[in-house]
Amino acid sequence: MGRLLLALVIITLNQIAHGQETTLESCGTALYKAKKNVYDNDVARKSGLKSLTSASLLSLRKLENDWSDCVRNKSIPNLSFTTIDCKKFNDSNLRGKVLVINFWFKSCAPCVAEMPALNKLRNEFKGRDVVFIGFSTDAEHALKADYLNSSKFLFNIVSNSGDVADKFYFDGFPTTYIVDQNGKVVKAWTGYAVGLADPYSIAKPLINRLLARKRKDM
Repeated sequence: MGRLLLALVIITLNQIAHGQETTLESCGTALYKAKKNVYDNDVARKSGLKSLTSASLLSLRKLENDWSDCVRNKSIPNLSFTTIDCKKFNDSNLRGKVLVINFWFKSCAPCVAEMPALNKLRNEFKGRDVVFIGFSTDAEHALKADYLNSSKFLFNIVSNSGDVADKFYFDGFPTTYIVDQNGKVVKAWTGYAVGLADPYSIAKPLINRLLARKRKDM
């Protein structure tokens, strides 16, 4: 029964990815239900172990890939925010820019581990029509103590961003979105692990393609 339910939820994700639904919410809801089913029906967890079986881990990776396909070409919510160094952004000054949006928090080890690659990406496109935004769920005073006037993380850092995260309907930290000049998701992924493709390698060709497309359209 569990395998059948998992298959049905994966089918739902695939249907959404092919355009039968058009929101980040529907993609995120389908992912949450499917992942919950994997955890609830994992043989190892049912026997009292904390770890998942290799089959369940493969299923989760498949679901993450399906979710990434699902959110492609979906519109992101309207954004209006002030960074910890008092820069103000809204739809009017973000429109027409490529956005690199990263959701993170201070005690998230994978979030911190990927920062060098993200900083490299930001330096690569400094001065171009690309805006790098780091939405953190941490309080402003905690972020200012470690990240204001610091080179640890070179994105435009925004504190207390739990409400923004909720509107993107992702499931896990860190999560990164590459968004085109029309506010549509080009690529999204969750997690970071040594040995896998890093954010710099994933994002650089996508950003270059988006910037080249804008020049061509002009």
